[in-house]
Amino acid sequence: METIIIQTKDKAELKFYKELAERLGTKFTTLEDFQDEQLLSRMLENLNTPLVEKENIINQLHNILNEGQAPYTNED
Repeated sequence: METIIIQTKDKAELKFYKELAERLGTKFTTLEDFQDEQLLSRMLENLNTPLVEKENIINQLHNILNEGQAPYTNED
């Protein structure tokens, strides 16, 4: 399957291309609709993941942020 991207100048031109695609029997979707479908797909996949406690997430983020940093020393 090949994909093309057409940037239209206005909604009338978009409507023209949509009608043309339907008449030719090809699938038509806008980039925004495609991105929404992808986001929904990812969200549905995440419904099946186990819940994680808030404290575990905060601790993990804290560890990532402090990774590789030299310990603080006060040389005054």
